[in-house]
Amino acid sequence: MPQELCHMALRQTLDLIGLTDEALRDLTRRKFSSDELYREVLGKLLGGNGRRGPSGILIANEGPGSVCCNGRVFHLRHGELLERSDPITIEPGSTYASSLLMVEGGSEAVALNWTDSCATVEEFQTFFHPQVVAAMEEPILNFVSCRISGDVRGVIEAFNYAGHVTEYDADVLRSAAVMIGSLITVSNGMRETEHAFHYAIQALARACEAAEPDTGHHIVRVNRYAGALAANMGFNTEFVEDMSMSAQMHDVGKIRIPTEILLKGGRLTPREMKLVRQHPAYGAEIIGDSPRLRIAREIAISHHENWDGTGYPKRLKGERIPLSGRIVKVADVYDALRSRRSYKGAMTHQETLDVFRNGDDRINPAAHFDPSVLAAFFRIEHMFEMIYDSSVPKLGLDRAVNAAKLK
Repeated sequence: MPQELCHMALRQTLDLIGLTDEALRDLTRRKFSSDELYREVLGKLLGGNGRRGPSGILIANEGPGSVCCNGRVFHLRHGELLERSDPITIEPGSTYASSLLMVEGGSEAVALNWTDSCATVEEFQTFFHPQVVAAMEEPILNFVSCRISGDVRGVIEAFNYAGHVTEYDADVLRSAAVMIGSLITVSNGMRETEHAFHYAIQALARACEAAEPDTGHHIVRVNRYAGALAANMGFNTEFVEDMSMSAQMHDVGKIRIPTEILLKGGRLTPREMKLVRQHPAYGAEIIGDSPRLRIAREIAISHHENWDGTGYPKRLKGERIPLSGRIVKVADVYDALRSRRSYKGAMTHQETLDVFRNGDDRINPAAHFDPSVLAAFFRIEHMFEMIYDSSVPKLGLDRAVNAAKLK
């Protein structure tokens, strides 16, 4: 193989190694799907812009009984990855599976030029599914095929390298197949772990709300309000996702407050109020110092602090209050006003907006809320209304409105 082609193959391999390293570093914050990874890998493999590579690639996932399903052909045009076929299903017993079935073993690759096995180019086309040939828009002259192992089993097949396909091309494709199988397997495992983590967090948050009416709905709504506020304020996806998961932990410290106090009708005594005001500190203590729960801990300890420094438990003021706590304060107050409690009726959305604009005997918007968070709230207050209404069954909503009218 000419030295220039060796250098191109090496460059492709190094690009794949770099992509693997980047994907591994991103795993803790980005759980990619098969399609997302395929697109990134194919962009490195396909030829063009001075790179050696195939002009088209088929990726087919393997279903039960080794049926290759959901296959698609991809091309690179002007630097943009394009899907060039409808989904293709290749039955294992069909003549079109022959090129795929040449590959034996988990990571072996086969490289073949039409001159190696056929008398004519036309005869070579019979190796491939008609939809693959049509999607290539030109006769297939060579290919490399390699199995993808791991959680998402399948085949990757690359067509029409410039000149003759070589073992170097097969090595590059084999590297890509190993990378795809390995990274998707790892990502799927981490996704399962993440789901279990989220479930455990939700279970703890629900346990803390068990004594309250509207069990579970409050924490789900506060998550959604907080995520919407963070997104509207222009924060990055990672922070928005953290807020959308961590906000539900805001009242976790209530698990240490006696139920008879939480459900008491009317105002609390000074002693009872002092105890209730310990729940942010209790929450921070329960959550602990795990880096993964840093935002949740910030929210738990600070969501009752006031912008003017009159809140609790630390009387923090202004930007000394963690941003996450300032956001959840608005979300929590909105939902508290909308919800019926043992000591109060529920407000309508419009009544709640009036409190956020003008205050009442307990809430002073200018003194209690971060002005930038309050401004974001008014920009998307209709979303808050939709979030609340979508979580309340119609009968429950009617009762809430009636309670508000009678109070």
